[in-house]
Amino acid sequence: MNRILLILIAGLVMMTACSSDKTDSAKNAGVDKVYTLEELLSDEFTNTGDKVTIEGLCIHVCAHSGKKMFLAGKDADNKLQIFTSDVISAFDKKYEGSTLRVVGTLEEEKIDMNYIKEWEEELAAEAAEVGEHACEFEDNMNRIDLLKDKIAKSKKGYISKYTMTGVEVKEM
Repeated sequence: MNRILLILIAGLVMMTACSSDKTDSAKNAGVDKVYTLEELLSDEFTNTGDKVTIEGLCIHVCAHSGKKMFLAGKDADNKLQIFTSDVISAFDKKYEGSTLRVVGTLEEEKIDMNYIKEWEEELAAEAAEVGEHACEFEDNMNRIDLLKDKIAKSKKGYISKYTMTGVEVKEM
């Protein structure tokens, strides 16, 4: 839970995918619009569950398995976590530092006040077990406060955390 929230706080994760043949992912998938991470994270974005094309800077490829990577937008806090699919066995470590165009399916997790309440209860229970507040507890409470502010400012009444299952990747 904490790992997921750390990723969320660092920035809402954007989408990516990879392909060994490196063909034009938008043309092959029939996806015309190429979204930026900033567009994806806007309150107006609604294409979850559909194949979409996202472009961003690859800031990390998992060194252990290559099964996930992260794209960043213009603002380094805007990130998208991308997972491999049955079409892509692993992302190549050489993608790090490259601008990528990724086609894949987005999944949305809605972070609302109920989610925040559950997280706060988990943190309180953990703190009660330990008997003191550790630095990690304070850091998490600060993250919760930031999320509460973002939720309050959102037109939707929640914030979206996106992940993507990629089917094609092209270096730009």
